[in-house]
Amino acid sequence: MISVGRIAELWRYPVSSVGGEKLDHLDVAATGDAKAGAADPALSGVPGSRSFLLFDADTREPAAPESSERWRKALHLVSRLRPDGMAEIGFPDGTWRPADAPDLEDRLSAHFGFSVGLAETRGTGGNWPVVEPRYKASPLHILTTASMEAIRASDPASTLDARRFRPDILIQTETPAGFVENDWIGRRVVIGTLEIQVTEGTKRCGMTLAAQPGLPEQPNILRSILRGNRRNLGVYADIAVPGRVTLGAEVWVDA
Repeated sequence: MISVGRIAELWRYPVSSVGGEKLDHLDVAATGDAKAGAADPALSGVPGSRSFLLFDADTREPAAPESSERWRKALHLVSRLRPDGMAEIGFPDGTWRPADAPDLEDRLSAHFGFSVGLAETRGTGGNWPVVEPRYKASPLHILTTASMEAIRASDPASTLDARRFRPDILIQTETPAGFVENDWIGRRVVIGTLEIQVTEGTKRCGMTLAAQPGLPEQPNILRSILRGNRRNLGVYADIAVPGRVTLGAEVWVDA
């Protein structure tokens, strides 16, 4: 195996389409690995990530900030998990509301300007409705600083931040700017006790160009990804061996 870099950032996103929380470690679960914290036997990856979504309370359609202007305000919300596992949503005024707060839907509706509810993406026995996600979430999403720098090289004015791309794991690489993850597809990656198999590139959508706190709207970012790497930035992976990854851990890829 060859060393390709170290873990720079780790993220979890309890509510889909909403900002997440930066962590110092992640315990990544394998399919059906209930002891590792997977909430659903059909799910592997980061426990608790994207377990909730926002939806239109009148149409029951899930939030789609990548294609609908009225949902762009989702990018100005954040989410986190409490120690007891309850998801919370943070609002621009600095207040937080747990997923089971009686006034949460009123707060969400006031934020968006239309009726908005919170739903689970899979049934776990809670009191929330279950709404089918717009897409099937991959178990793990990985991005490198080399790929981000490749985008910056094509548009030096870009304000790049991992928050635009919603990775679970950001890897700091020492290689020149370039889409290095492309070469990992089909290969094994080992980080600490975690082993994964890289499966495919990550197709990008309109969320990458949208404004969010501290990041302006920048349409050229998506154009650069389209031209430079056929709309891919980062990679998806399946879990081969569950394990813990921590900030600063070395990342190894099969030679």
